[in-house]
Amino acid sequence: MIRLIRTGDAGPAVLDVQQRLARALGERVGTDGHFGPQTLAAVRRFQRERGLPADGIVGPETWRSLVEAGWTLGDRLLWHSRRMMRGDDVRDLQHRLNQLGFDAGSEDGVFGPLARAAVEEFQRNAGVDVDGVAGTRTVAALRRVRREHQSGGVGVRARQRERLRTMYRRGLVGTRILVDPSHGPGDCGAIGPSGVSEAEIAWQLAARLAARLSARGAQPVLSRGPATNPAGTERARLANEQGVEVVVSIGLNALNAPVASGSATYYYGVPRFLSEGGLRLAHLVQDAVLQAGGVPDCRVHPMSWSILRQTRMPAIVTEPGFITSPTDEQRLLHPARQDRLAEALVEALERFFQGDEVADVVPVATGAVGRAAS
Repeated sequence: MIRLIRTGDAGPAVLDVQQRLARALGERVGTDGHFGPQTLAAVRRFQRERGLPADGIVGPETWRSLVEAGWTLGDRLLWHSRRMMRGDDVRDLQHRLNQLGFDAGSEDGVFGPLARAAVEEFQRNAGVDVDGVAGTRTVAALRRVRREHQSGGVGVRARQRERLRTMYRRGLVGTRILVDPSHGPGDCGAIGPSGVSEAEIAWQLAARLAARLSARGAQPVLSRGPATNPAGTERARLANEQGVEVVVSIGLNALNAPVASGSATYYYGVPRFLSEGGLRLAHLVQDAVLQAGGVPDCRVHPMSWSILRQTRMPAIVTEPGFITSPTDEQRLLHPARQDRLAEALVEALERFFQGDEVADVVPVATGAVGRAAS
């Protein structure tokens, strides 16, 4: 699915969305093929539950989540393939394995190498044929031994913190960092009062950040050029293939109210799982953006965009202002302000790789998912 589906639309595509919403939400949703107020409310409810901007529009990220929500554990065989399997069934499998102490990695709903290794290790311990495939016998064994009393993710958090410790005290020199300017040609994002696009400002900020990282000895990797616009999954795949240490994605917020302004930063988090490294980096970045003038503080929030969910390293999305705010737009267009913001992001990354103030910037996260001013 490529085109957006929104209020006022009608037809088979809307009916498909309505049927998927009814299954995902477990409640009655009108299935008449017309995108009206009831469907709008259901889409927004689904988006909030899934850690997506609750704009009521079924775009690529919302559609991806709707498709994945249609799978429950046991519906199909799960295995590691070149085109990795995705779905709520995979996330449930990862959660169950992690809960039992088998390292399935991030509970992102993507069946990757860690999930396969965890399945194989579980099969060895459960006396099931070791093939790395989560089939009927493996799923049945998982359900028999699941520890209902154990808090899910405790072991995962410990492993995440251990991996983070190996990253600290190394500094920026030689560190590979994906710099991801959001949007691009064909999908320019929101448009500011002066006519400038989100994609343009994101590219300008990303280019300045990449230049400063290079000057500090880091090895920045840009996810796109000024004339390209890869999908979120492709950007995440690039980060994984390039073996970068962290991902910094740059976008802008938008709202149909020019008075809305300020900055927010996002990391991967869903009710039963969060990225420890992403959370920590998000707080450091948000603090830096505020010091660079990105006020007021719209805070740090968990989200589930592909660039956050499908990357195997700490990843954040920073939105240093609202492009729909005349004040924010002019601030973000000013070359000196762009330089100041890029330098602030470099300093946040330096603090991250130095392991500064870990206890102070990593609070206990909740299962709530939201977006500033959405």
